Amino acid sequence: MRPYLNARIQRTAVIAALLFSAVRPAASSDDPQETLANVRKKYDTIRDAELRFTQRTRFPESTLEQRSRGTLLLKKEHKYRIETDEQTVVTDGETVWSYSPANKQVLIDRFKLSDRSFSPERILGGATEEYAAAVTGREKAGGMECIILKLSPRGEGSLVSSMRLWVDPSEWLVRMAEMTDVNGKVTTYTVSDIKLNPGLSDSRFVMQIPEGAEVVDMR
Repeated sequence: MRPYLNARIQRTAVIAALLFSAVRPAASSDDPQETLANVRKKYDTIRDAELRFTQRTRFPESTLEQRSRGTLLLKKEHKYRIETDEQTVVTDGETVWSYSPANKQVLIDRFKLSDRSFSPERILGGATEEYAAAVTGREKAGGMECIILKLSPRGEGSLVSSMRLWVDPSEWLVRMAEMTDVNGKVTTYTVSDIKLNPGLSDSRFVMQIPEGAEVVDMR
């Protein structure tokens, strides 16, 4: 997969990881391994989901910020649809489409998860041995007192240098996530309006090419 398409799928996967990070109330010791074990149990109960999110991006050595809102649909296995004002990215687990309304262009490529992928299936579905987890404290997020869980890749080559999740133990949901990439860019996601197991059709994960759009097929 081309680097820019891969990066877009990585962003989608991180948002999805937020959703799948619903957990039981943490132990009094805030043990990260117990939290992750409960994450995997919750993940097993989810077939598909729909949610809304806000995104804030901060760049290293700059005061500039980017803000956006979007909607994410997802379905096991590896089916994602993310829509914002700037772009729509869709994958059915085999093909990935990326549409830019500004450019009126659709990029098409094969979908592939590499060893560097930070996907919800790998992180929260049982492959957490590749990431070190630690509880770093408590802090309010979304008006709730949350446990802060930090995930760091153990090996080299990951696109993400670290990720923090703000877990609300009273509702067993992540209120916020912060991802720092290898270049120092920090992206914060806040999720709302979560619908679990709504029964999404597979057709939602295939791009309908907009009329008049240029198609660039890189498969």
